[in-house]
Amino acid sequence: MNKQLVSTIFVFLLFVGCRSTKTNQILYTKAPKAEKLIETVERAHFKFDWMSAKISGKFNDSNQSFSFKGSVKIRKDSLIWISISPGLGLELGRVLLDLDSVHFMNRFEKTYFKSSYAELSQKAQSPLSFMKIQSLLVGNTITDFESKKHYSWLENQYFKVSSANEKQIKKWVRSKRKPNHEIYLASINPGSSKIFSQQLKNLKLNRDLVVEYEDFETHNDLLIAESVNLSITTSKEMSLSLSYSKINLNKVFKFPFSVPATYEVIH
Repeated sequence: MNKQLVSTIFVFLLFVGCRSTKTNQILYTKAPKAEKLIETVERAHFKFDWMSAKISGKFNDSNQSFSFKGSVKIRKDSLIWISISPGLGLELGRVLLDLDSVHFMNRFEKTYFKSSYAELSQKAQSPLSFMKIQSLLVGNTITDFESKKHYSWLENQYFKVSSANEKQIKKWVRSKRKPNHEIYLASINPGSSKIFSQQLKNLKLNRDLVVEYEDFETHNDLLIAESVNLSITTSKEMSLSLSYSKINLNKVFKFPFSVPATYEVIH
């Protein structure tokens, strides 16, 4: 498996998060104001110091389709470690993220390369940083609510929060003149205040990233999604289905990442 494919798998693995179950007992007539809704959502964020889990998934694009397994470990605000295997017990590669860089070790081709977050942002076609990637993996909001005004509304008994209001989005979709900036849109379960989908859309570039989360389970009194469906639409279409199992919280562990001297360093 080549460098580009390993990078593609990793970018998809970045877009992992949580959502709440789609059960509602109360009929709502309107959503809270955006400021209040954002405050409630942030209080419901997944909070942890250490996290590990087994992962399994399937990747599809126009050229290929394959299944994989692996594991992920996170030390909050410090390190993220991912191991990927083709499902036969043999490790394909490892990824280590620190606050400054991303390191890839391809055991299949015996190569190692280092990537900047700027390079990852180009592959994902969306700005990425360590903190944003961490939020994606644990299902917290991936946008900076303080950087711009946000709006809220009620749709199909779910709360919506977005960097554009409902009328603006509908107008831009119909118009020939599209805005060349990312629009953030999240759907929120009113009962738990957990995000069950997040979307980054650029109408000008016809670029859309949608992550939907389901199968929530409680671990240490925290809700976490154990199934994730991700799709990216640009000039190509790609999708990833991902499942968590054996989730372990707040247990200290190591992040093994030692590159053998025989591996080729790719620049």
